[in-house]
Amino acid sequence: MAEQVKMEKVDRISDLHDSILTHVLSFLSTKEAIKTSVLSTRWRYLFDLLPNIDFDLEEDLCRKNIKSYSTDVIENYMCSVDRMLLFCNTTNVSKFGFKCWIKMIGSNRFNRWISAAVDRGVKHLDLSTSVLPSSTLPIFTCKTLVSLKLGKYFVLNVPKDVHLPNLKILHLHSVGFLNDDSVKRLLSGCPHLEDMVTRKCDLGNIRNFHISHHLLKTLTIRYSYNSYQCWLWINAPNLTSLEYYDRLVAGYSMENLQSLTKAVIDISACKTLRADATKFFKGICDVPSLVLSDTSLQ
Repeated sequence: MAEQVKMEKVDRISDLHDSILTHVLSFLSTKEAIKTSVLSTRWRYLFDLLPNIDFDLEEDLCRKNIKSYSTDVIENYMCSVDRMLLFCNTTNVSKFGFKCWIKMIGSNRFNRWISAAVDRGVKHLDLSTSVLPSSTLPIFTCKTLVSLKLGKYFVLNVPKDVHLPNLKILHLHSVGFLNDDSVKRLLSGCPHLEDMVTRKCDLGNIRNFHISHHLLKTLTIRYSYNSYQCWLWINAPNLTSLEYYDRLVAGYSMENLQSLTKAVIDISACKTLRADATKFFKGICDVPSLVLSDTSLQ
């Protein structure tokens, strides 16, 4: 009779190097990656090593078919963010994304998350929340930040000492500006900015939406609110691509657009506003590729 050999169960996956396992975890959502900590002792703290932290409360609740925002559900979710940012041993955070539009998050807690991400050298911030970011947050003086995406439904109070030396991408969605200086401070504090997008931003508090930058390459402006009393100023000698989808504003000033190679324009007329887009089109008249909507031709 052949000798029976007992084969021990070998967990070959858990024997893999941390870098391989964290790469596998990177394909999961942050919430799902945290759940793997209960698999075994080997997996307990692996999620700490993830460089990208991304939380989307609405998406997670929809996936679970949860329609009500109970206090317990929200607190459990917030504790998960605390665990990843405040209590983990991760030394570097490449990306921190947080999307939650309900007003059940305390500003102090939110500010601690941002400070923790900045302290860990965050490169990409994607924040979509109704919580108003404090003007004293290090978000405006983060030396490692490469892309910043902010929204929504708050007025952006930009401090005087903005210093984002490595920021190249700036996207603003459904935010307002405190005054004209807010826009100027933000752009002047980003010396290497290349890509700027504003979408559904409220321009009611400003009279001059002044976009002036020597390195800006792509600019997209979509569907601003309360812009009928606002002048749009664009001065960007290195701008190569311009997309403008908006209603007619009070006036335009287009300067130093000699590098522009592509423009997509959709300007809707405002019946109550006596203005025209003549100066706008004069500023882009030499662009090689120009796409105009039907309303822009009226």
